[in-house]
Amino acid sequence: MKDGATSIDGQRLIPHPGETILQAARRAGIEIPHVCWSEGLAPEGGCRVCLVEVAGGTRPVAACHTHLEPGMQVRTETPRLDRLRREILTLMADPHPAGAFTDVAAATPFGRLLQRYGMVANGTHPRRRGDLDGAHPYLHFDPSLCIVCRLCVHACEEVQGSFVYGVGGRGAHTTLRIGALDRYTPSACTACGACVDRCPTGAVTDRDRLDRAEADKITATVCGYCGTGCRIEVATRGEEVLRVEGVRDAAVNRGHLCAKGRFAHGWHSAGDRLTRPLLRRAGELVPVSWAEAIAFAAGRLRALRSAHGSDAVACLTSSRSTNEAAYLLQKLFRCAFGTNHVDCCARVCHSSTALAMGRMTGTSAASTSFHDLELARCLVVAGANPTEAHPVVGARIVQAVLRGADLIVIDPRCTALAEYATLHLQPRPGTNVALLHGLAKALLETGALDRAYVAERTEGLAELETFLAGIPLADAARISGVAETDLRAAARILGRGPALFVHGLGLSEQTQGVAAVEALCNLALLTGSLGRAGAGMMPLRGQNNVQGNADMGAMPDALTGYQRVGDAEVRARFAALWGVPPAATPGWTVSEMFAAARDRRLKALWIQGEDPMQSHPEPERVREALASLDFLAVQELFLTDTARLAHLVLPAAGCLEQDGTFTNAERRIQRVRAAVPPPGEARPDWQVFVELARALGLRWNYRHPGEVMDEIARAAPALFGGVHYDRLEGDGLLWPCPDATHPGTLTLHLGGFPCGRARFRAVPYLPPPELDVPGHPYTLITGRVLQHYNVGTMTRRTQQLELEPEDRLEIHPEDARREGLVDGGRARVTSRTGECVVRVRCTARVAPGTLFLSFHHPQTRTNALVGPHHDSESKCPDYKTVAVRLRPE
Repeated sequence: MKDGATSIDGQRLIPHPGETILQAARRAGIEIPHVCWSEGLAPEGGCRVCLVEVAGGTRPVAACHTHLEPGMQVRTETPRLDRLRREILTLMADPHPAGAFTDVAAATPFGRLLQRYGMVANGTHPRRRGDLDGAHPYLHFDPSLCIVCRLCVHACEEVQGSFVYGVGGRGAHTTLRIGALDRYTPSACTACGACVDRCPTGAVTDRDRLDRAEADKITATVCGYCGTGCRIEVATRGEEVLRVEGVRDAAVNRGHLCAKGRFAHGWHSAGDRLTRPLLRRAGELVPVSWAEAIAFAAGRLRALRSAHGSDAVACLTSSRSTNEAAYLLQKLFRCAFGTNHVDCCARVCHSSTALAMGRMTGTSAASTSFHDLELARCLVVAGANPTEAHPVVGARIVQAVLRGADLIVIDPRCTALAEYATLHLQPRPGTNVALLHGLAKALLETGALDRAYVAERTEGLAELETFLAGIPLADAARISGVAETDLRAAARILGRGPALFVHGLGLSEQTQGVAAVEALCNLALLTGSLGRAGAGMMPLRGQNNVQGNADMGAMPDALTGYQRVGDAEVRARFAALWGVPPAATPGWTVSEMFAAARDRRLKALWIQGEDPMQSHPEPERVREALASLDFLAVQELFLTDTARLAHLVLPAAGCLEQDGTFTNAERRIQRVRAAVPPPGEARPDWQVFVELARALGLRWNYRHPGEVMDEIARAAPALFGGVHYDRLEGDGLLWPCPDATHPGTLTLHLGGFPCGRARFRAVPYLPPPELDVPGHPYTLITGRVLQHYNVGTMTRRTQQLELEPEDRLEIHPEDARREGLVDGGRARVTSRTGECVVRVRCTARVAPGTLFLSFHHPQTRTNALVGPHHDSESKCPDYKTVAVRLRPE
């Protein structure tokens, strides 16, 4: 070989900047044995199994952390290296019981490495066998297999950021430690499984891998829980789900998953799954055939539309189902019945966000992607708790902070992210607008706004400055409860440059939800954060396809791709595509549908995969509305409280059982594939809509959801024109993707805003009606916890229930003492609307005077406490500011 050439085992390579010898060898297809190294983690170099020889060097070097430099000539296999590796492996294996790794030899990297060198554990220093923490529903640790390689330590720290594992002892007595009590429970462990993915011996494993059952199929699909959109691989045998793993090179999750995505798949095989259509006869739901169910539905809908007009029928599409299903359901009701009474669960979560961002920037979705979390120098997390509601995103935020990014958390609770924050602003519930106006005022006073950006790309700054001049910073501090010094400190951090603003339902689910998101957008514009890498606006969407549901036109005032029903040109284009012109008048929101049902104006409602009896405020008012209908159809996985009121219940296929696409919170459209068939006679939603349309006389001939996506591309070419199934392999596409050659759009607004210039908005703060209510001294916030998802329909049928068996009321210890409540005791919580009895959890995570309660369990009836108040523009309910009083139960 020519002198000076870079090579590994004689194979020439061009070194990549920052690349280690081990990484270069893997790129070249050369396997270097290793134990303590794993892709994506910082190299430790502790095991020394990856030793290699470099020409001219006096001793072997560790390939995992030695960079490949130009001119290096590396050898990975020599007699000396073989001898050294055998000595090292002997030291690792000998302290373990005889045959400790034999059973797992073919199943683990360390076992295969011992096989390669013809070695076994000799049991010279036996260690205790067995599961150290058999109480955990998922994770298992067998110390007899642990070689203390520290991969679990690094994975926990560098992927999840939980710092659960440690190492104690010295020399032959070195052992792995799990939490303060050497147990997964209690500890900071979230059961994400990152440690399981990296463990080379099987010492750290989980329930789904213990029996090492062989799968006969691996299906690439997307997780059906939150709006993160993690790519997964589902291992199945027949109709049984064996295990779920993250896709290592996925852009969204890089192989990482939360406990729900990895382990909580047992809902699929739950014994109470709906498997046959149910029709109400003589007051009882009885099984019927699909033919009878479809004929009955078509007949009732047609008759009620004929007798009472287009206002008599409405539908709610599901954010748990696919884009294709949502598109077909809204199309069906618009074509067959001439109604725009179409809505979805986005109404009760991010409708405020969509309205505010659309009005200010011309686009109502995230301007940025999850990739920007790694690029951000400053993150602002406002009204969001991603480490619990979007755990993989939360973990990426933690890692960004650990790498040095500034983090400002705006939240009434001391969330897990608040503990990592550069600054935690803890406002009183319901005062977001006052707080954010205070930040804008303090930022303007520093003079650190991006004036060039503002001058070139925005309008309305003078009006905003005039408005803020009339708000003393001391007033903003007094109203919000955040010290003026903290407001100024936050403004100084924001003044350093663009920031990535991550927000959630803590902003949007309030009576001033629209105004709060607009005030946050003001900060993004002042700092020049929109249309730049590592910055922008990132609303975290709650359900797996709530973004796609809205994209597909499941809204009363917009068709597919956010095209307004009032635009004559839009209606003409849809008439050409559908053969029927959509109605010109915007329809009802879901709350307006319920009001119309109670007034007997709405006669028929189709609910696809939603349970408003549990998820909406004032459930008794919801019950009254649903009971007033002449026809209620519900598509569901289980017989929910809403389904129990229906005239017709149709068994649905879940996220593991149907084909299509989901769109995540960053606008990424990804393929969903059926890993297992739906149980019994359950069917994918899109197929049901095709059959119903045909029964209603529409000539629908879709044979596959891919054909539906092709029509979606024609319906909204500006956003989806280039979106077709053959382009959605791997990481999919981020809209807008207007044609077949377009790569998709990671960052919006790079070249400007669709509306021309973004406009600042100045809306005065108005106290919410549930703040400072006499006789109700506490303010309740409702929301999610880590272990469950939405109304818990899926997670309550898995072992997540062991991790969090009930909803608990979080209360500050001082308030608990004042009210005579004890940790683990029960409290009666009473609002002006309703009451519930719930177990108490005393914690300093909430400030005195503030309470928190999740809504995952129907028996809790959390939303019975939530009143009728909502944002006047978006109609989004106020779930975050509820006046209550307490007493022991």
